[in-house]
Amino acid sequence: MTAVTPPAAGGRPGAFAELTRANARELVRDPKSLFFVMVFPLLFMAMFLFMGTLNPSGGGGGFDPVRSGIPAVLLMAFMSLAFFGTATPLITMRQQGTLRMLGTTPLRRTTFIVAQAPARLAIALVQLAVLSAAALATGFLQPSAIGRLLVTCALGLVMLFAAGYLVAARMRNAELANGVLALAMPVLLMLSGVFLPMEILPEAVRTVAGHLPTTYFADALRQDLTGVAGGSVVTSWLVMAGVALVAAAGAVSLFSWTDGEKR
Repeated sequence: MTAVTPPAAGGRPGAFAELTRANARELVRDPKSLFFVMVFPLLFMAMFLFMGTLNPSGGGGGFDPVRSGIPAVLLMAFMSLAFFGTATPLITMRQQGTLRMLGTTPLRRTTFIVAQAPARLAIALVQLAVLSAAALATGFLQPSAIGRLLVTCALGLVMLFAAGYLVAARMRNAELANGVLALAMPVLLMLSGVFLPMEILPEAVRTVAGHLPTTYFADALRQDLTGVAGGSVVTSWLVMAGVALVAAAGAVSLFSWTDGEKR
């Protein structure tokens, strides 16, 4: 992993730009993060495309693998970026002592956290562009829905990044974090209805799943990307914005350079 050096942490004008470049290099050079952020979602998109070739008519039961796969892969890509591409590298930096070193400089927590965003945002925009182009090519995404899709993705990304920062706020064991996130992410994806129809879940599970923030995000993505009917998109936006505010406030408040003391 690329070390973020203390000189970039100072208060001089180019400090933020240096931090941003260092974080971009750290993300690209970390093979685990790069795999989960860039390769893993593509493998699932390939799986859905292969399923589509086996069932070109949509499976005859109302299930279209490609229509279902596009929002599923985009949600997975964003979650991977927020968790494996953001939370895990931060925890690794704390585990290796890099954050402790940065904590001895005038660097503010908010400056360090915000400097993580540009590289991640660029990757997210590429992922969104690729999957939106696929949705347009298949006729699922209507040009009139692109503006609404951008709002949905912006709010969803902020929510997921805030959750990723909250996870990384104090943890220092990257292996444990990877294990927990590797278990939590597929569960959240399945409960959000992007991989499995919500109707097949037990009623109690369906009730809980219907109130998960990721479910609101998935529902809005399905409507925007593929034209599938769902709940109120405005309600989804409000839920995502509310969760993002709470998670961001928690992340800024709890973030520590070590595993204990705040600064």
